[in-house]
Amino acid sequence: MQQQMSKLNILPNYSIDIEITYNPHNFALTDLFRMAARINKKRQFLFVSTVLGKHLAVRPQIPLLTGTLLAMMYQQHLTGQKVMASSVVTALKDGANLDEVQKSIEGTLELTDETLFIGFAETATALGHAVFNAFHSNAMYIHTTREVLPDFEPFVTFEEEHSHATSHRIYTEEPEFLLQAKRIVLIDDEITTGNTVINIIETLIQKFPLVRQYAVLSILDWRSQQQQTIFKQLEVQWGISIEFISIMCGNFSCSGIPSLTSTQPNLLTQVARDMDICPIQVSVDRKFYRSVAENGLINKYPYLLATGRFMLTSKQHVDQKQTIQAIAMQLQELRTNGPALVIGSGEFMYVPMQIASYLGNDVYFQSTTRSPIYCTDDLVYTINDKIAFESPENNGVTNFLYNLQSQSYTELFFIVERIASKEVVARVVKALQEATNAKVYVISMHELEVER
Repeated sequence: MQQQMSKLNILPNYSIDIEITYNPHNFALTDLFRMAARINKKRQFLFVSTVLGKHLAVRPQIPLLTGTLLAMMYQQHLTGQKVMASSVVTALKDGANLDEVQKSIEGTLELTDETLFIGFAETATALGHAVFNAFHSNAMYIHTTREVLPDFEPFVTFEEEHSHATSHRIYTEEPEFLLQAKRIVLIDDEITTGNTVINIIETLIQKFPLVRQYAVLSILDWRSQQQQTIFKQLEVQWGISIEFISIMCGNFSCSGIPSLTSTQPNLLTQVARDMDICPIQVSVDRKFYRSVAENGLINKYPYLLATGRFMLTSKQHVDQKQTIQAIAMQLQELRTNGPALVIGSGEFMYVPMQIASYLGNDVYFQSTTRSPIYCTDDLVYTINDKIAFESPENNGVTNFLYNLQSQSYTELFFIVERIASKEVVARVVKALQEATNAKVYVISMHELEVER
């Protein structure tokens, strides 16, 4: 493929030069990402994904199909046989037949060896789950977390130096089950230097001495030739293979200095109006662990098994889908004819995304994030509005929601796995109410109730 050179202006006096070296499915840059400035001295730019449903709202089938495409590319690597991914690629490019294409492929790919899929928090928890979702059997899924569980010794801990929150942990009740893996697949939305991958593999090879085959799946891979050479050297040093599989690869360099003149919004302190409670009659599988929030508050409410936070097998995943569909059926009764937005929270992305995919047409998905992106009202720029609020599941951490006003939604469904403080959630609702005319519903999974 001929190399593609592009120069993108992020802000006045701040731009990025991009060289695309690998793009087998001929995606345009904007099919996969747009650029923004990040309020972070470690890294002041951000590739804002247009397919993840993290910083920008998308149809929920888009991130599911993005994971499916990566799974198909991994399958092709394993078998050496070309996988026909044209329907997935076409759906991602033109946004047509999304639901039909996704349903026709999910759970159809086969694995000959027991494989452990690991998604990176917080951005790739749903992407990793979507990759796992494509396989029928011999698959396990778990995602890293930034949360601290004081009564639970992490199975794995590693660092992500450039991130806004650096420490990753993996918790599992069944380490012996994970240790049955013959292959390990790591999933992240973007590989920039590969340092995070090095950190986790260095830890994993101590835990999994018999695993010799690793793969790293990502939407974007920006490693330089020097960084790629480092991995070749580490393969020899560690006695393993590390295969990188990405939808688009290339190199980039930023020039100029971003002038970030605006300040982030203040945390809202107002309390939302009183909310009526409507119970959801669904039984869910839970994991009872307490966590410690950033501000020291103890959250004693249970986690969901369906997230894969503690490990999920292919069979468990299929069983959990029935529960998710049952929840979606009840939320459908609250839908009107206008567009709706389902909002996930932090690492809790995949379950809300799946619920959104079952709610019918004109439904979008997006997640809150702790990543502070610079915002300006310049319509050419990627991020034009944002709201800030305290994280409902990790009190003391500021979360953001971007471009909420880009569409006139009739309903917002804010789905939270576990609420530490109802006062914090009330402030989130207030922020949403001030930013939109939509009817706001809060779905608390641990209490299984809708607050509206």
